[in-house]
Amino acid sequence: MADNRRWMYDGFDNSGGKAHSAEWRKKTQAFIDHTFAWKTHYLDGVRCPCSKHSNGKFRTKEELTKDLVSYGFMPDYEMWSFHGEKETRVETEGEADDDSAGVDRMDEMLETLQPEFGLNSEDLPTKEVGEFFKLLQALEEPLHKHTKVFLLTFVTWLIAIKSKYFFSNNCFNDLMQLIGDVLPQPHMLPNECISARG
Repeated sequence: MADNRRWMYDGFDNSGGKAHSAEWRKKTQAFIDHTFAWKTHYLDGVRCPCSKHSNGKFRTKEELTKDLVSYGFMPDYEMWSFHGEKETRVETEGEADDDSAGVDRMDEMLETLQPEFGLNSEDLPTKEVGEFFKLLQALEEPLHKHTKVFLLTFVTWLIAIKSKYFFSNNCFNDLMQLIGDVLPQPHMLPNECISARG
């Protein structure tokens, strides 16, 4: 972590009175300014790290400020991975070189692609770019209201399993149907393989 981030939690007034410490107010405003200065935020805002949304909703600057003042930061969000920081990791000798196990790096991939398609420019986006971001935002909604797993992450995992174990489309569709029947309603999971692939 870049510096001590305990201020995010120690300075927040949990009593609901909004008597947050001066340090909390100052550093929270700096966080918000940093987040919106970061060039890779989406058209409709940035992920909201408040304890209510836990990076699951996109918010405008005003909405983000209100949510952080009302709910505080989500627990253990001291590495701002959705707000411009990259985790530095030192591999130990003998550690496996496979970083993919249990790690969702979709945001890194999308961030890498943005300059190639001119998505960081200050120009108004084309209709196609706007539709792409709306699709991404929809896919980054939680799978259902009782989870923090995003739809895009879940469907990506399922398609990876389908590929790894050579599931037929019929098998995959049956699996999607079973999972859909078990998930609490309403949920965002597509009904079949064709819908999951786009």
